[in-house]
Amino acid sequence: MERVKKHKAGFTFTEALVVAVIACSLMIVIQALFSHTVRVTMKGQDNLDSIRAASLLFSSLRHDMLHFVSLSTGGAVATIELGAEVIPDTATYSKILALKTRTEQITYSLVEDSGKNYVERVLQSVSQPSLQRKLFGVPRMKDFGVLYIRMPDTVSALARNTGRLLVRVSVDSEDARFPSCEIKLSSVFFSDRLSDCNWNYLDF
Repeated sequence: MERVKKHKAGFTFTEALVVAVIACSLMIVIQALFSHTVRVTMKGQDNLDSIRAASLLFSSLRHDMLHFVSLSTGGAVATIELGAEVIPDTATYSKILALKTRTEQITYSLVEDSGKNYVERVLQSVSQPSLQRKLFGVPRMKDFGVLYIRMPDTVSALARNTGRLLVRVSVDSEDARFPSCEIKLSSVFFSDRLSDCNWNYLDF
């Protein structure tokens, strides 16, 4: 009679070791994919929060510019020549914007508080002489700048320089959780009063 050989069920040590290595490799790959997804999601949400906060700042500026009688960018002026479409590299931005209405004086400026940057709006009115302050916080904001731009325009066959007010907010991060490049959020304000013939509206 032939003897029937019985095989022991289970893995050998080598097989178990191979399975363990494969399982660990899969776990490492899954963890890396999960971490990448979380970082991308957090970065996207963080950028969205910055854009929303900057929109509130731009909205406030737009409201204040409806009734201004003069503005000052602290000498930050750039001229774009006819046919050009970009701002000169030599243009210098100011960190302070001053607006005047008939009864109010408003300034926007970059300030730092507890290691974070804010844009501060200071309002002084005739009816209420005491200063009214408001801080606009934009997550990860690194810089705030304003620039008055002169651009050639033709109105009724008359060539003249018309103005635009460019407001820029720079957002960046030094946090390793948000490995993104610098983002510059800008808004351009137009007004019929911003032209060379209306010199009294410009307070440089």
